[in-house]
Amino acid sequence: MKLAFLTLALLLSGQLSYGQQDYFTIEGKLAKETAYKYIYLNYQSTEGFKQDSSLIKNGAFYFKGIPVYGTHAYIQLKENGAADPDNGNQFDFSIEPVNFKIFVDENLNESRIEGSPIDKDFQKLKRILEPAYLAWEKWYERYDQFKASASQDSIELNKYSIEYQKLEQDETDLAVDYIINHPGSFPSLNTLERFSRRLKLRQIEKLFDSLDDRIKQTFDGKEFRKQIDRMNAVQIGKIAPDFSAKDTSGNFVSLGSLKGKYLLLDFWASWCGPCREENPYVVKAYQKFKAKNFEILGISLDDETTKERWLKAIKEYQLVWQQVSDLKGWQSDVAELYHVRGIPQNFLLDPKGVIIATNLRGEELLKKLEDILGK
Repeated sequence: MKLAFLTLALLLSGQLSYGQQDYFTIEGKLAKETAYKYIYLNYQSTEGFKQDSSLIKNGAFYFKGIPVYGTHAYIQLKENGAADPDNGNQFDFSIEPVNFKIFVDENLNESRIEGSPIDKDFQKLKRILEPAYLAWEKWYERYDQFKASASQDSIELNKYSIEYQKLEQDETDLAVDYIINHPGSFPSLNTLERFSRRLKLRQIEKLFDSLDDRIKQTFDGKEFRKQIDRMNAVQIGKIAPDFSAKDTSGNFVSLGSLKGKYLLLDFWASWCGPCREENPYVVKAYQKFKAKNFEILGISLDDETTKERWLKAIKEYQLVWQQVSDLKGWQSDVAELYHVRGIPQNFLLDPKGVIIATNLRGEELLKKLEDILGK
Protein backbone atom coordinates (compact mmCIF):
# COMPACT_ATOMS: atom_id res chain seq x y z
CA MET A 1 0.00 0.00 0.00
CA LYS A 2 2.02 2.93 -1.29
CA LEU A 3 -0.11 5.59 0.39
CA ALA A 4 0.32 3.82 3.69
CA PHE A 5 4.08 3.84 3.21
CA LEU A 6 4.14 7.53 2.40
CA THR A 7 2.21 8.26 5.56
CA LEU A 8 4.11 5.89 7.83
CA ALA A 9 7.63 6.65 6.63
CA LEU A 10 9.76 7.86 9.54
CA LEU A 11 7.16 6.95 12.19
CA LEU A 12 9.12 4.22 13.95
CA SER A 13 11.93 5.93 15.74
CA GLY A 14 12.46 7.25 19.24
CA GLN A 15 12.79 3.91 20.96
CA LEU A 16 14.58 2.95 24.17
CA SER A 17 16.27 -0.33 24.84
CA TYR A 18 14.91 -2.71 27.39
CA GLY A 19 17.40 -5.51 26.80
CA GLN A 20 20.86 -6.05 28.20
CA GLN A 21 22.82 -6.40 24.97
CA ASP A 22 24.17 -3.36 23.15
CA TYR A 23 23.87 -4.75 19.61
CA PHE A 24 21.08 -5.86 17.31
CA THR A 25 20.79 -8.81 14.98
CA ILE A 26 18.38 -9.19 12.10
CA GLU A 27 17.55 -12.56 10.58
CA GLY A 28 15.52 -11.99 7.44
CA LYS A 29 13.66 -14.17 5.01
CA LEU A 30 12.16 -13.16 1.66
CA ALA A 31 8.74 -14.54 0.79
CA LYS A 32 9.62 -14.85 -2.91
CA GLU A 33 12.72 -14.98 -5.07
CA THR A 34 14.08 -11.63 -6.19
CA ALA A 35 16.43 -10.44 -8.91
CA TYR A 36 18.22 -8.24 -6.37
CA LYS A 37 21.47 -9.64 -5.00
CA TYR A 38 21.62 -7.41 -1.91
CA ILE A 39 19.27 -5.94 0.64
CA TYR A 40 20.22 -2.65 2.34
CA LEU A 41 19.75 -1.55 5.95
CA ASN A 42 19.86 2.15 6.83
CA TYR A 43 20.11 3.25 10.45
CA GLN A 44 21.79 5.58 12.94
CA SER A 45 24.81 3.79 14.38
CA THR A 46 27.18 4.88 17.13
CA GLU A 47 29.47 6.09 14.30
CA GLY A 48 26.80 8.13 12.52
CA PHE A 49 24.23 7.35 9.84
CA LYS A 50 25.08 4.04 8.22
CA GLN A 51 23.99 2.04 5.21
CA ASP A 52 24.82 -1.65 5.48
CA SER A 53 24.27 -4.38 2.91
CA SER A 54 23.65 -8.10 3.13
CA LEU A 55 23.96 -10.70 0.39
CA ILE A 56 20.68 -12.48 -0.21
CA LYS A 57 21.38 -16.22 -0.18
CA ASN A 58 18.60 -18.76 -0.63
CA GLY A 59 16.12 -16.03 0.19
CA ALA A 60 17.77 -15.20 3.53
CA PHE A 61 19.84 -12.29 4.82
CA TYR A 62 21.50 -11.20 8.08
CA PHE A 63 22.58 -7.95 9.74
CA LYS A 64 24.36 -7.12 12.98
CA GLY A 65 25.37 -3.76 14.41
CA ILE A 66 25.40 -1.34 17.32
CA PRO A 67 22.63 1.27 17.01
CA VAL A 68 22.02 4.56 18.70
CA TYR A 69 19.29 3.72 21.18
CA GLY A 70 16.01 5.07 19.98
CA THR A 71 16.26 5.71 16.27
CA HIS A 72 14.62 4.83 12.99
CA ALA A 73 15.75 2.19 10.50
CA TYR A 74 14.56 0.90 7.16
CA ILE A 75 15.44 -1.84 4.69
CA GLN A 76 15.34 -1.51 0.91
CA LEU A 77 15.88 -3.66 -2.14
CA LYS A 78 17.83 -1.67 -4.73
CA GLU A 79 20.77 -1.92 -7.10
CA ASN A 80 24.21 -0.97 -5.75
CA GLY A 81 22.72 1.23 -3.05
CA ALA A 82 21.16 3.61 -5.57
CA ALA A 83 17.82 4.93 -4.34
CA ASP A 84 14.69 4.69 -6.42
CA PRO A 85 12.62 7.51 -4.91
CA ASP A 86 9.52 6.58 -6.88
CA ASN A 87 9.05 3.00 -5.79
CA GLY A 88 8.10 3.68 -2.17
CA ASN A 89 9.20 0.11 -1.46
CA GLN A 90 10.90 -0.01 1.89
CA PHE A 91 10.12 -1.33 5.35
CA ASP A 92 10.42 1.00 8.34
CA PHE A 93 10.91 -0.14 11.91
CA SER A 94 12.57 0.87 15.16
CA ILE A 95 16.19 -0.17 15.60
CA GLU A 96 16.88 -1.46 19.09
CA PRO A 97 19.60 -3.64 20.65
CA VAL A 98 17.50 -6.80 20.38
CA ASN A 99 17.29 -9.81 18.08
CA PHE A 100 14.86 -9.26 15.22
CA LYS A 101 13.27 -11.52 12.67
CA ILE A 102 11.91 -9.87 9.56
CA PHE A 103 9.72 -11.70 7.07
CA VAL A 104 9.96 -9.70 3.86
CA ASP A 105 6.93 -9.54 1.61
CA GLU A 106 7.25 -8.89 -2.12
CA ASN A 107 5.92 -5.46 -1.22
CA LEU A 108 8.36 -4.44 1.51
CA ASN A 109 5.75 -2.15 3.05
CA GLU A 110 3.74 -5.23 4.04
CA SER A 111 6.65 -7.05 5.70
CA ARG A 112 6.36 -8.44 9.23
CA ILE A 113 8.70 -8.09 12.18
CA GLU A 114 9.18 -10.13 15.35
CA GLY A 115 11.23 -9.15 18.40
CA SER A 116 10.29 -5.46 18.64
CA PRO A 117 8.94 -4.57 22.11
CA ILE A 118 6.95 -1.64 20.76
CA ASP A 119 5.39 -3.35 17.72
CA LYS A 120 1.99 -3.41 19.48
CA ASP A 121 2.06 0.39 19.70
CA PHE A 122 2.85 0.63 16.02
CA GLN A 123 0.06 -1.76 15.07
CA LYS A 124 -2.39 0.30 17.13
CA LEU A 125 -1.28 3.47 15.35
CA LYS A 126 -1.65 1.72 12.02
CA ARG A 127 -5.25 0.76 12.84
CA ILE A 128 -6.07 4.32 13.89
CA LEU A 129 -4.72 5.76 10.62
CA GLU A 130 -6.23 3.03 8.42
CA PRO A 131 -9.40 5.04 7.56
CA ALA A 132 -7.19 7.84 6.24
CA TYR A 133 -5.20 5.42 4.06
CA LEU A 134 -8.38 4.02 2.54
CA ALA A 135 -9.76 7.50 1.90
CA TRP A 136 -6.51 8.51 0.17
CA GLU A 137 -6.57 5.46 -2.09
CA LYS A 138 -10.15 6.13 -3.16
CA TRP A 139 -9.29 9.77 -3.86
CA TYR A 140 -6.30 8.83 -6.01
CA GLU A 141 -8.34 6.28 -7.95
CA ARG A 142 -10.94 8.92 -8.84
CA TYR A 143 -8.35 11.60 -9.49
CA ASP A 144 -6.36 9.34 -11.83
CA GLN A 145 -9.55 8.73 -13.82
CA PHE A 146 -10.18 12.47 -13.95
CA LYS A 147 -6.65 13.16 -15.22
CA ALA A 148 -7.07 10.53 -17.92
CA SER A 149 -10.31 12.08 -19.17
CA ALA A 150 -10.32 14.11 -22.36
CA SER A 151 -11.53 17.32 -20.72
CA GLN A 152 -10.18 18.47 -17.36
CA ASP A 153 -12.62 21.09 -16.12
CA SER A 154 -10.98 23.72 -13.88
CA ILE A 155 -13.97 23.78 -11.51
CA GLU A 156 -13.78 20.02 -11.09
CA LEU A 157 -10.01 20.26 -10.56
CA ASN A 158 -10.59 22.76 -7.77
CA LYS A 159 -13.04 20.34 -6.13
CA TYR A 160 -10.33 17.69 -6.07
CA SER A 161 -7.91 20.19 -4.54
CA ILE A 162 -10.39 21.09 -1.78
CA GLU A 163 -11.05 17.42 -1.09
CA TYR A 164 -7.29 16.77 -0.97
CA GLN A 165 -6.86 19.42 1.70
CA LYS A 166 -9.76 17.99 3.72
CA LEU A 167 -8.21 14.51 3.58
CA GLU A 168 -4.94 15.97 4.85
CA GLN A 169 -6.76 17.62 7.74
CA ASP A 170 -8.72 14.47 8.63
CA GLU A 171 -5.53 12.42 8.63
CA THR A 172 -3.74 15.03 10.73
CA ASP A 173 -6.59 15.06 13.26
CA LEU A 174 -6.26 11.29 13.69
CA ALA A 175 -2.51 11.59 14.19
CA VAL A 176 -2.80 14.41 16.73
CA ASP A 177 -5.46 12.48 18.62
CA TYR A 178 -3.09 9.51 18.87
CA ILE A 179 -0.28 11.69 20.22
CA ILE A 180 -2.53 13.34 22.81
CA ASN A 181 -3.84 10.01 24.06
CA HIS A 182 -0.51 8.13 23.94
CA PRO A 183 2.17 10.40 25.46
CA GLY A 184 4.15 7.34 26.55
CA SER A 185 4.03 5.63 23.16
CA PHE A 186 7.27 5.70 21.20
CA PRO A 187 5.60 6.18 17.77
CA SER A 188 3.99 9.39 19.10
CA LEU A 189 7.24 11.33 18.77
CA ASN A 190 7.74 10.49 15.15
CA THR A 191 4.07 10.80 14.31
CA LEU A 192 4.54 14.36 15.54
CA GLU A 193 7.64 14.77 13.38
CA ARG A 194 5.90 13.33 10.33
CA PHE A 195 2.91 15.67 10.63
CA SER A 196 4.75 18.73 11.94
CA ARG A 197 4.65 20.57 8.63
CA ARG A 198 0.84 20.60 8.82
CA LEU A 199 0.76 22.03 12.35
CA LYS A 200 1.37 25.44 13.86
CA LEU A 201 4.58 25.79 15.84
CA ARG A 202 2.74 26.46 19.10
CA GLN A 203 0.80 23.20 18.70
CA ILE A 204 3.99 21.28 17.88
CA GLU A 205 5.70 22.59 21.00
CA LYS A 206 2.66 21.79 23.15
CA LEU A 207 2.44 18.22 21.83
CA PHE A 208 6.19 17.66 22.22
CA ASP A 209 6.13 18.95 25.80
CA SER A 210 3.28 16.55 26.59
CA LEU A 211 5.39 13.48 25.72
CA ASP A 212 6.96 11.42 28.48
CA ASP A 213 10.47 12.48 29.45
CA ARG A 214 11.90 9.06 28.56
CA ILE A 215 10.79 9.66 24.96
CA LYS A 216 12.00 13.26 24.78
CA GLN A 217 15.42 12.13 26.03
CA THR A 218 15.96 9.59 23.24
CA PHE A 219 18.30 10.38 20.35
CA ASP A 220 15.39 11.30 18.09
CA GLY A 221 13.69 13.25 20.88
CA LYS A 222 16.74 15.47 21.28
CA GLU A 223 17.05 15.84 17.50
CA PHE A 224 13.42 16.89 17.22
CA ARG A 225 13.96 19.51 19.91
CA LYS A 226 16.66 20.95 17.63
CA GLN A 227 14.20 20.84 14.73
CA ILE A 228 11.72 22.89 16.74
CA ASP A 229 14.43 25.51 17.19
CA ARG A 230 14.98 25.53 13.41
CA MET A 231 11.22 25.85 12.85
CA ASN A 232 11.30 29.02 14.91
CA ALA A 233 13.71 30.55 12.40
CA VAL A 234 11.29 30.16 9.46
CA GLN A 235 8.04 31.30 11.02
CA ILE A 236 5.83 34.00 9.54
CA GLY A 237 7.31 37.38 10.40
CA LYS A 238 10.92 36.16 10.37
CA ILE A 239 13.55 37.12 7.79
CA ALA A 240 14.01 34.15 5.45
CA PRO A 241 17.46 32.57 6.00
CA ASP A 242 19.84 33.34 3.13
CA PHE A 243 21.31 30.57 0.99
CA SER A 244 22.79 29.90 -2.42
CA ALA A 245 22.40 26.87 -4.66
CA LYS A 246 23.24 25.90 -8.23
CA ASP A 247 20.73 26.30 -11.03
CA THR A 248 20.30 23.93 -13.98
CA SER A 249 23.39 25.41 -15.66
CA GLY A 250 25.58 25.04 -12.59
CA ASN A 251 25.54 28.74 -11.69
CA PHE A 252 24.94 29.79 -8.10
CA VAL A 253 21.72 31.64 -7.29
CA SER A 254 21.45 33.34 -3.91
CA LEU A 255 18.27 34.26 -2.10
CA GLY A 256 19.66 37.73 -1.47
CA SER A 257 19.87 38.40 -5.20
CA LEU A 258 16.09 38.03 -5.49
CA LYS A 259 15.10 40.60 -2.87
CA GLY A 260 12.88 43.43 -4.04
CA LYS A 261 10.08 41.17 -5.29
CA TYR A 262 7.43 38.99 -3.75
CA LEU A 263 9.05 35.58 -3.92
CA LEU A 264 7.66 32.06 -3.60
CA LEU A 265 10.20 29.45 -2.47
CA ASP A 266 8.75 26.25 -3.90
CA PHE A 267 10.23 22.98 -2.56
CA TRP A 268 9.49 20.00 -4.81
CA ALA A 269 11.06 17.02 -6.62
CA SER A 270 10.60 15.22 -9.92
CA TRP A 271 9.56 12.00 -8.16
CA CYS A 272 6.95 13.69 -5.92
CA GLY A 273 3.38 12.83 -6.95
CA PRO A 274 1.65 15.53 -4.84
CA CYS A 275 4.07 18.08 -6.32
CA ARG A 276 2.90 17.15 -9.81
CA GLU A 277 -0.70 17.71 -8.72
CA GLU A 278 0.23 21.14 -7.34
CA ASN A 279 2.25 22.28 -10.38
CA PRO A 280 -0.74 23.59 -12.41
CA TYR A 281 -1.57 26.06 -9.63
CA VAL A 282 2.03 27.24 -9.33
CA VAL A 283 2.24 27.68 -13.12
CA LYS A 284 -1.03 29.61 -13.10
CA ALA A 285 0.22 31.85 -10.29
CA TYR A 286 3.43 32.62 -12.17
CA GLN A 287 1.65 33.42 -15.41
CA LYS A 288 -0.87 35.67 -13.68
CA PHE A 289 1.45 37.61 -11.37
CA LYS A 290 4.93 37.59 -12.95
CA ALA A 291 4.33 41.11 -14.28
CA LYS A 292 3.29 42.32 -10.80
CA ASN A 293 6.62 42.14 -8.98
CA PHE A 294 6.28 38.41 -8.31
CA GLU A 295 8.89 35.68 -8.80
CA ILE A 296 9.28 31.99 -7.98
CA LEU A 297 12.39 30.04 -7.04
CA GLY A 298 12.01 26.28 -7.39
CA ILE A 299 14.15 24.25 -4.98
CA SER A 300 14.34 20.57 -5.87
CA LEU A 301 15.01 17.69 -3.51
CA ASP A 302 16.25 15.50 -6.34
CA ASP A 303 19.68 13.88 -6.06
CA GLU A 304 22.42 12.92 -8.51
CA THR A 305 20.59 9.72 -9.49
CA THR A 306 17.47 11.67 -10.54
CA LYS A 307 19.13 14.75 -12.03
CA GLU A 308 17.97 13.98 -15.56
CA ARG A 309 14.42 13.39 -14.33
CA TRP A 310 14.56 16.79 -12.61
CA LEU A 311 15.64 18.55 -15.81
CA LYS A 312 13.00 16.68 -17.80
CA ALA A 313 10.24 17.54 -15.31
CA ILE A 314 11.07 21.25 -15.52
CA LYS A 315 10.40 21.17 -19.27
CA GLU A 316 7.46 18.77 -19.11
CA TYR A 317 5.53 20.80 -16.54
CA GLN A 318 6.66 24.18 -17.95
CA LEU A 319 8.31 25.33 -14.73
CA VAL A 320 9.97 28.24 -16.50
CA TRP A 321 11.10 30.20 -13.43
CA GLN A 322 14.55 29.76 -11.84
CA GLN A 323 15.24 26.25 -10.55
CA VAL A 324 18.02 25.24 -8.15
CA SER A 325 19.14 22.07 -6.39
CA ASP A 326 22.21 20.85 -4.53
CA LEU A 327 21.22 17.33 -5.68
CA LYS A 328 21.44 15.90 -2.17
CA GLY A 329 17.86 14.67 -1.93
CA TRP A 330 16.51 14.82 1.61
CA GLN A 331 19.98 15.81 2.82
CA SER A 332 19.60 19.12 0.97
CA ASP A 333 21.23 21.96 2.91
CA VAL A 334 18.47 24.36 1.89
CA ALA A 335 15.73 21.93 2.91
CA GLU A 336 17.42 21.47 6.28
CA LEU A 337 17.75 25.24 6.71
CA TYR A 338 14.01 25.66 6.13
CA HIS A 339 13.05 22.52 8.05
CA VAL A 340 11.40 20.90 5.05
CA ARG A 341 10.10 17.48 6.12
CA GLY A 342 7.61 16.93 3.33
CA ILE A 343 6.92 18.21 -0.16
CA PRO A 344 5.38 20.14 -1.77
CA GLN A 345 6.13 22.94 0.66
CA ASN A 346 6.46 26.65 0.05
CA PHE A 347 7.28 29.99 1.68
CA LEU A 348 6.03 33.34 0.42
CA LEU A 349 8.40 36.27 1.06
CA ASP A 350 7.76 39.99 0.76
CA PRO A 351 10.20 42.30 -1.10
CA LYS A 352 12.26 42.71 2.11
CA GLY A 353 12.70 38.96 2.48
CA VAL A 354 10.23 38.56 5.35
CA ILE A 355 8.18 35.35 5.42
CA ILE A 356 4.51 36.33 5.09
CA ALA A 357 2.86 32.95 4.38
CA THR A 358 3.69 29.24 4.23
CA ASN A 359 2.28 26.10 2.66
CA LEU A 360 -0.13 27.79 0.27
CA ARG A 361 -1.85 25.05 -1.71
CA GLY A 362 -4.15 25.05 -4.73
CA GLU A 363 -6.50 28.01 -5.05
CA GLU A 364 -5.26 29.25 -1.67
CA LEU A 365 -1.99 30.31 -3.34
CA LEU A 366 -3.82 32.26 -6.03
CA LYS A 367 -6.14 33.92 -3.52
CA LYS A 368 -3.25 35.02 -1.31
CA LEU A 369 -1.43 36.58 -4.27
CA GLU A 370 -4.64 38.30 -5.39
CA ASP A 371 -5.03 39.80 -1.91
CA ILE A 372 -1.49 41.18 -2.08
CA LEU A 373 -1.02 42.04 -5.75
CA GLY A 374 -4.59 42.49 -6.97
CA LYS A 375 -6.61 40.48 -9.45
